[in-house]
Amino acid sequence: MTRDEIDALGAELLVADETSDARRLAAIAWQLYSEAGTAQAEVERLHGMLRTLRSATGSPHRTPAR
Repeated sequence: MTRDEIDALGAELLVADETSDARRLAAIAWQLYSEAGTAQAEVERLHGMLRTLRSATGSPHRTPAR
């Protein structure tokens, strides 16, 4: 989600809460749950790419200290 989308969803969340709109609150919760799942899948995909790159180059699986 972009910053603008998050801001818009936050505004919708406030309105839904103020009006006690349980259906809208549930819809927003499911949307956030979906976004979290998408973000987690992206993190796992990137970790997989790093593991593949490290094994192909013979690099250790740890990141060097800074």
